[in-house]
Amino acid sequence: MSSPTSGNSPVRSGMETPPTPHPISDEVLRAVYASDMEMYPAGLSYDRLCSWVAACPEMSICWSSPKTGILGVVIVLPMLREYWEDLLVGKLKEPTVDAHTMFPHDNKREQKPLAEHVEVAGARQIGNGKAPNGRISAVQENEVQQEVGLHVYHIERLAVEPPTSKQRRFSEIAMEEVTRRAAEKKGWKVVGLSALVATDGGKRTFQRMGFKNTGYRELFVTKVIRRPSYAAIGIGNSPSIPEDAVDEPEELDMLYIYPEDGAGGKSVSEIIGYGRTVVAMSEMTVKRVSQEEGELPSLLMSSSGNGCALKLSSSI
Repeated sequence: MSSPTSGNSPVRSGMETPPTPHPISDEVLRAVYASDMEMYPAGLSYDRLCSWVAACPEMSICWSSPKTGILGVVIVLPMLREYWEDLLVGKLKEPTVDAHTMFPHDNKREQKPLAEHVEVAGARQIGNGKAPNGRISAVQENEVQQEVGLHVYHIERLAVEPPTSKQRRFSEIAMEEVTRRAAEKKGWKVVGLSALVATDGGKRTFQRMGFKNTGYRELFVTKVIRRPSYAAIGIGNSPSIPEDAVDEPEELDMLYIYPEDGAGGKSVSEIIGYGRTVVAMSEMTVKRVSQEEGELPSLLMSSSGNGCALKLSSSI
């Protein structure tokens, strides 16, 4: 769940000291968790959040500068494609992402045995290859390519610096660093990025970067209880409702709208039922990596002066 980021805010650049990326401290991580749970209590445990960061610490980054201290933070979940695709449409819920089984494995290279040795006129043959005097290894190293989707759980600017003539958005700095690190991960084939955005600021940030809605949404809704009829419950004989009888909202319910639910053009009210009020709504967004035929590596990098970013397609 991407936070109520002020990621649109500019960051000083140019001749001044740029923000320095470093691992997220426990203090900052606890502050992020507390903020998220206050705004969007979706049932994520702190232990689960810690497991995400511990499983792939290079995708959880904090920035600081001499003047402001902690500047901003981003937490990204690298997910194997099959699980990432389920997350995009709501089959898998964000708080249930399991780093142990759903993150890419760390076996960058794998030893695979070749065909059994065959004696051939004083030499050994393995497959189509030959070598004299049997000097052939029975194994070869094969690169393990894992398709990975990068899910932005949280991105937030925590400090604001005075504007200068040369500025860069924190969201740009954060996403460039994340995609640069992903490009350096051997065995990763990044197929796209996603974010479950919960605020107007977050939506604007990801829309500006070309993310599109998948159609999956999560809503916190409340339902107003009708004021009781005192006559109906045996208090007096009048069906009138006393002036001190007020509407009392129920506890918030979390509802899900899946891509197929909105296919018929129904409104949110029609889907969730009339009489309910939407208190908060998150929308899943995605941007898929452009896969150009014959291009290697799969992560297409483009220079941006202050770092690198994935070349992305604009389609869902």
